[in-house]
Amino acid sequence: MRVDVQVEGLTETLRAFNRYGKQANKELRQAAGAEVDRIIPALTAAGTVAGKQAAMTATSVRRRSDRVPVITAGGTRRVQPSGRGKRKVSAGDVFFGAEFGGGGRPTTRQFPPYRGHTGYWFWPTIRHHLPELRRRYIRALDELAARWALGGNERG
Repeated sequence: MRVDVQVEGLTETLRAFNRYGKQANKELRQAAGAEVDRIIPALTAAGTVAGKQAAMTATSVRRRSDRVPVITAGGTRRVQPSGRGKRKVSAGDVFFGAEFGGGGRPTTRQFPPYRGHTGYWFWPTIRHHLPELRRRYIRALDELAARWALGGNERG
């Protein structure tokens, strides 16, 4: 699963950063990553208290290096299932059931009841932090764009 922050006019701004060069894009990646790093501890903590399956997948929450804030969860990293079965389970196999619930089929009854798109821990935490993430990212984007539009890599 991947989460991106949507910002109006972002496509045009990213095109401008392409004209500024590699160093400008590198700084933009660092700024976006710093904003994501503020949220990951809250996501991990929320998953840890949301139940066994959520706790298993909470450790798979990571940031992806991009010019916009991107959070990934799930994936192919192996997790230890609580049962005695010998089946190998990945974080991605468990993530959606732990987040949205299950119970509609016999193969999903180990998860909490289905909640629709509301979610149990990941999406509620994202929704809570999203306004601040968006504000901080736009502020960082504006600062970098202003500096690079003036010619440069001088920090001031």
